[in-house]
Amino acid sequence: MKRKEAFNRVERAVQQIPTWLSATGAVLVLALIALWLEADTIQSVRDVVRVLFEHAESIAIVTAVIFFFKEAPNRKAQKHYEAWQVIDHAAAAKVATSYARIQALQDLNEDGVSLRGIHLPGAHLQEIDLQGAILTCADLSHTDLVKANFVNANLSHANLSHANLIDANLRGANLMDADLSYAILGIANLSGVNLMDADLVGANLMDADLSHADLRGATFIDADLRCTDLRQAKNWTLAQIQSARFWEKAIHEPAFWREVSQDAEFNA
Repeated sequence: MKRKEAFNRVERAVQQIPTWLSATGAVLVLALIALWLEADTIQSVRDVVRVLFEHAESIAIVTAVIFFFKEAPNRKAQKHYEAWQVIDHAAAAKVATSYARIQALQDLNEDGVSLRGIHLPGAHLQEIDLQGAILTCADLSHTDLVKANFVNANLSHANLSHANLIDANLRGANLMDADLSYAILGIANLSGVNLMDADLVGANLMDADLSHADLRGATFIDADLRCTDLRQAKNWTLAQIQSARFWEKAIHEPAFWREVSQDAEFNA
């Protein structure tokens, strides 16, 4: 991702140079190189013209490449327009399963296009790769996201209620204030995620990995925590964890059980 971002910065910088200036500069540089290489054979203006004509094809090819590169933003804009058309048409037709839509979403994300606020309730997006995607305020309720890749994605304030996220990878994702109520998160990787103020009411977190997650203000009422890995999770409270079902069957650190014991003694 860093390499792609660096390339995009260089591309943007090059695109700021006017096309005519880029082409003219390239032609002059190549012409001077050709004349320098043939310096021993140049005796007159006619020889200069001859050398330039002999290298005209190479100069033309390089110039064409420059024009092609400079047109890249227009081609990319057209590509993005077509991708959004695929997504919009699938939504308008209420098509649940669309491999073209999955590819379109992935292409947009790879090009760094924000998917903020996108509306995809009930869509089938199994195994979609949206690593690092910007999905703030997106509506993914009731969406099939089995084995989806949301590593380091921004899903803050997103609606994922009743979504199927079995075996999904959300490692390092931002789920602050996200609605995950009644979502299926069995064996999902939620390691290191930001769940601050997230709604996990009734969520199925069986065998999910919440290690190192930030649980400040998250709601776990009636969530299923069987075999959920909560080791090194931070900013949780005992009342918060105990509001879930099967909280005692989650994987806890010794410090958690010490707090449970102290709480029991205090309330005895």
